[in-house]
Order: sequence, then C-alpha cells, then structure tokens
Amino acid sequence: MYRSINCRLIKPLLIGVILLFGCEQQPHLVEQRILQFGTVIDVSLVHHDLAKAEQALIEIEQLLSAYRASWHAWEDSELSRFNLALGNSGAVTVPASLLELITLSQRYYLISNRLFNPALGKLIAAYGFHGQADLDEDLIKIIQQDLPTMADLEIQNRLAISRNPHLQLDFGGIAKGYAVGLIASHLDRQGFEHYLINAGGDLITSGNRLGKAWRIGVKNPFEPGAIASIGLLGKQALFTSGNYQRFYRNKNETVHHIIDPRSGEPSKHISSATVLTSDPVLADVAATTLMIDGLNNYRSLAGSLGIEDYMIIDDQQRITISGSLAGKIELAAGLVVTIVE
Repeated sequence: MYRSINCRLIKPLLIGVILLFGCEQQPHLVEQRILQFGTVIDVSLVHHDLAKAEQALIEIEQLLSAYRASWHAWEDSELSRFNLALGNSGAVTVPASLLELITLSQRYYLISNRLFNPALGKLIAAYGFHGQADLDEDLIKIIQQDLPTMADLEIQNRLAISRNPHLQLDFGGIAKGYAVGLIASHLDRQGFEHYLINAGGDLITSGNRLGKAWRIGVKNPFEPGAIASIGLLGKQALFTSGNYQRFYRNKNETVHHIIDPRSGEPSKHISSATVLTSDPVLADVAATTLMIDGLNNYRSLAGSLGIEDYMIIDDQQRITISGSLAGKIELAAGLVVTIVE
C-alpha cells in the first residue's frame, strides 16, 4: 500500500535542519609548545571558540611561569629561599605556594614505605644536578652518613622546623604532576572538556582529540623512539620516570638524578617506570618510587600507592607490566615481557 506525502510540509522542516547544522560551530584543535621546568610542555586544546582557546594558552603559560618562580629547586624561587632560610635558622615560615606540596610529600613519603623523599635536595645538588654544579664527592659522603628524610621536617602552624642540617627540599619527583593537575583544574573551570597537557612525556588528558583517542608514545629508555603506545580517552594521567632523563658519566659509571633514599646513591636496576592513573600527582610519585625499588617489590609498592596500571623496564631490557595495563597498551615487537596480575 502506498501513501502520498505532502511535500509542502517537509520542505520547511528540511530548511530548519539545514539552518540548524549550518549554525553549529566546528571544534578547533589549538596547540602550543612552552619551555618551562627545563622541559618542553606541549598543550593541545579542543574547543569551538578559537579566541577562548588561544586565551587559555596565554593563561597556561602565565601559570607555568608562576609555578617555576615558586618551586624551582636551585634558581631564585620561593623554594630556594625557603631552603636557604631553613638551613640557616632551622625554622622558617612556609610560603603558601609550598604548603600543599610539602603536605603531599609528607603523605606520600609514608605510604611509599619512605621511598619517596623530596628532602634529599642538598644531596641531589652534591651529585651535580642543580644547574651546572660539579660533583662534590666529599659532601656526598658527609650527607650519606646522616640522610635527611621528610620525617625530619615538622610543620607547626605553617612554621617549618628541620631536625637535619642537610635537609633541602627538591620537588622534582612531584612538581610536574602537581603542575599539570593544577592546569587541568584551571581548564576544567574554564569549561574545556578536551585537552592534553604533555610535560616532556608526563601528561594528563581529558576527553578526546577531535573524536579520537589521544595517541601517546612511551619512550624507549635504551634507544630513540617509542617502546610502546597507548590511546587515552577521558581524564587520565600517564607518567614515566627514567634513568635516561638526566645523567652523566663519572669514572665509567652512569650517574642519574633519581636517588635511593636508603643508600643516598642513584637507584639501580630499573631503567624506566611508567604509571597510568587518574591523578597526575600520584602518577608522578608512583613512577619515581617504582624506579627506586620496583625490581622485586613492585606488587607491594603498587598496592601501597593504590595503582593498578604500571610498567617497569629493567636494565636488562626486560619488561614487567601489570595485567590491567597490558590490556590497554601496545608494545613494540620482539620484547621480553612478563605480565603480572
């Protein structure tokens, strides 16, 4: 049975549909590269309002400059002045910009079995990782005899009291996570749903990239290129810590910047550790901690920190990956891989 259709009724409807789609604004992908914290920070924003996205990039660069002025470990900053005052007097008022970082650091120091220890700034400097300073072997030996910890720093109503003369704070294992988390919160408040903030391979994503997953590579610690890739959708943080990031050779040995707080020496056996979670601060801390003691204790550390998705690559190029992450990540061919549940 056939029915006739009144075309005079359909035409206005079609015109309305065409006008509706014609008024829709297409999303723009806006990207910018910023140099801060000694690393390249790539910011990608997806938004239909191009002017709003460009303004947000300006604000992000301003925020990063402010963070650097507060947290830089050896150039003039609130942190370097705080460390100097604390070393001279043993007690000093904590600047507001440092208070939450100190609180978070003390918390993660405890739940990481005391492996996450930002109190080792003076020792890191003695190894030559604060600017262009040279290796100071005599100072290293002195500090190693009485290694400072976050337990040596007491906060009483914003008054910081140090119980170890070698205590200096260096937030290198948490600052990037904290910074990208703050920027993500800023973008959320501004109404941005889709973005990527990539601070030298440590990153946070939100939403998607023009309808597709944010495609991320994980650096190979032994040669140029990626050892794995992963597609991320929604709010996720992927952080990697590695001995290839800052290092030098001394007496035929490689000296890198991730210090084992138990020995006061650069960590051994692990070349890189990657963590995927929703919290960039936790991801940053966990990747650093797994670098220090992830060879045999990764299950215990992951459980203490509450992470499920992690990958550890040892100095023999063997990969240990959690079953949860193994189902999400694509590894390069020809690798020796152990999947653990």
